[in-house]
Amino acid sequence: MQSPIMGRSCIDVKEETARKHSAIVPELLALHALTGCDSVAATYGIGKTKAIAVARKGYTLDQLGKPLANIVEVTEQATAFMGACYGITTPTSSMTKIRQKLWAQKTGKSTAAPKLCSLPPTTEVFEQNVRRAHHQVAHWYSALSGDPPTLAAVEHGWEADDTNKCLIPRNMEDGVSYAPEHILKLVRCGCTSERACRGGKCGCMGRQLPCTMFCTCGGGTACSNPFNITESATDHADIPDDSEEANDRAMDVDDEDDE
Repeated sequence: MQSPIMGRSCIDVKEETARKHSAIVPELLALHALTGCDSVAATYGIGKTKAIAVARKGYTLDQLGKPLANIVEVTEQATAFMGACYGITTPTSSMTKIRQKLWAQKTGKSTAAPKLCSLPPTTEVFEQNVRRAHHQVAHWYSALSGDPPTLAAVEHGWEADDTNKCLIPRNMEDGVSYAPEHILKLVRCGCTSERACRGGKCGCMGRQLPCTMFCTCGGGTACSNPFNITESATDHADIPDDSEEANDRAMDVDDEDDE
């Protein structure tokens, strides 16, 4: 590359950049995907520069993207790599333990509670992100061959939305609670309106947690928290489109759009 401004130095990309990073070139796609791309969520505070620095220290991602690799080994390798990005170099296979260590470090240095976004994701959430990265990198590696890998998206961090004919990212495996039961008892909203928990002012919805029986709204069918796991969708599945209740729900949606 040569600058159009006189007096600026020229940079030989092939000589300088490729030679300098030759040891990590085979894993650039893997670390790019794991730290955030179009189909994989990025982690707060962990960018490409940090990932490259960690890769140059010897942390590898050579299993990520290999269709025949064991997903457990892929996750363990990705956990060690991401832990090093957060400064945790002691061997561990649990992102939750890394999260706990960082919490202890941050609270030990300050009396103020650290921002939750500055902490690593939990093990359950990180595993889904690794699966999406694994699926994406496998397709990148096969781009030149024209023979895509036989990896099902629904088995690698995605869910099929048959209604909209698309894939949506899976936050966690089915049956995994968003938080321990005793935490859910502490985090509860006080929404009392007729259509409760419709906006960001709801304490549960703002923390991306479902409402429970401990909330003022009760977490029942009257609660509009989208993170609830209820049977409301199936309860209303047989309601005709021209029914009075269906019209009321349509009016509620229009009102939200107007707001």
